[in-house]
Amino acid sequence: MTTEEPPQEHVQVQNLYGFFRGNILVLALSSSIRSLGGFVGVYFSLYFVQIGGNPLTLGLLASAVPLIQFLALPIGGFIADYYGRRKVIVFAAFYTMFFPLLYAVVQDWRVFGALTVLATIESVANPAVHAIVADSIPPEQRTMGIASLQVVSSLPSVVSPLIGGWLIENYGLEIGFRMACIYAAVFASISAIPIFVFLKETAHSSVDKPNFPLRDALLSFTKLSDHTKPRGIKVLIASYALVMFANSAVTRYYILFASNVVGLTALEWAFVVSLQLLAASSLKIPGGWLSDRFGKRKIMIISLLTAAPAIILFTLSQSLVQVVVAALLLVASGIYYAPAYEALQADVTPRSLRGRITAIWDMSNAVSAALGVFVGGFTYQVIGPVVPFYVFAIAELGAALLLIKMVREPETKEL
Repeated sequence: MTTEEPPQEHVQVQNLYGFFRGNILVLALSSSIRSLGGFVGVYFSLYFVQIGGNPLTLGLLASAVPLIQFLALPIGGFIADYYGRRKVIVFAAFYTMFFPLLYAVVQDWRVFGALTVLATIESVANPAVHAIVADSIPPEQRTMGIASLQVVSSLPSVVSPLIGGWLIENYGLEIGFRMACIYAAVFASISAIPIFVFLKETAHSSVDKPNFPLRDALLSFTKLSDHTKPRGIKVLIASYALVMFANSAVTRYYILFASNVVGLTALEWAFVVSLQLLAASSLKIPGGWLSDRFGKRKIMIISLLTAAPAIILFTLSQSLVQVVVAALLLVASGIYYAPAYEALQADVTPRSLRGRITAIWDMSNAVSAALGVFVGGFTYQVIGPVVPFYVFAIAELGAALLLIKMVREPETKEL
């Protein structure tokens, strides 16, 4: 009597999703619960303008946010490598759950902006989150694993813009937005529970803790240049900084363009965003599989080269149907870039440096985002609503050129 072996396809599926347990499962559960309150971010720009702001002040506010991130990220990266990933992630989970409630009661755009800046301190946990994800996924499945985590984490957000749009359509922008903030606070509170109860530490306990944390934190970052230069991490980070600049120049202004130029209602824009999120959820995992199989760098280059013309189509839209087509093309072209990048960075970064390298990556993104949102707000209000989207296209092409000329994938991947 012989034992029948399981089908090869079944074995591949088991291996492919074997990472979806432990910390990855905890992060996915927590993030998916929190994403149910994601409708707050969808209508942030409209509400900010409604209570007294304008596109330029929106850009200035959005510029301040990444500057706070720039200060918080090196501290977070240092803590992640020397004191552990879990502690700082738990702190951020509980810290952020109070801010939606504060948003719900604030009616002055200046106070609203100040709260938004204070909420940004949660970014101290970003290096730890990226590091714990990279620690928990086998190298040969990193892009697929990161893509799968992102999909599961954001899947509930497909319906959240429709909930926010319905609230605004029925109760008005101000009351509807405040109601959405209360719902978001509930989901944020629930999402902190699995992080606190189930998340496990992955940093090596053998790493010696410094005697002078603040001084050594700064010294540890100055010494990282020796580790990053040989493997091209600097160029890789620079390419992502251009992508961050591009996206920051337009993210806050999509809804303003769609509302003020094209003439869409809040509920129509909710429909567009929900379709984008659904498309992203459908495409990201296959894109992760393609990246692991055919090369992360190749997929990243293709993503950048196709996103530039897609954004131009968005600026030419004159109806809901045209906006939907352009928005879906933007998703189809750009959704593969971030998981492939994060996996490629993990491939070239030793585990003991991941928290600090990720912090440097996030810090460069913070500077790029600050510049991008200011350029976007200034050009939108002073020059014209379409100009930020042209800036996006140019920056994406520049990032693609850097990848083509100066980045190569490593022969041996870091564990």
